[in-house]
Amino acid sequence: MKFPKIDLKELRRLKRENFKDRLAFIEFYAQWVKNQPTNEKWSSQQKKLFSKT
Repeated sequence: MKFPKIDLKELRRLKRENFKDRLAFIEFYAQWVKNQPTNEKWSSQQKKLFSKT
């Protein structure tokens, strides 16, 4: 049985790149959440929905 050749340097590079991309997304999403106005109407609807059960 032949195993494929795996380039460990390439895997390390991809892992670092993926990690940086994930951190950038988390920072972007956190800023987006902070900048959203509070949605009191939606929140009160959810409260009513879940308090009925």
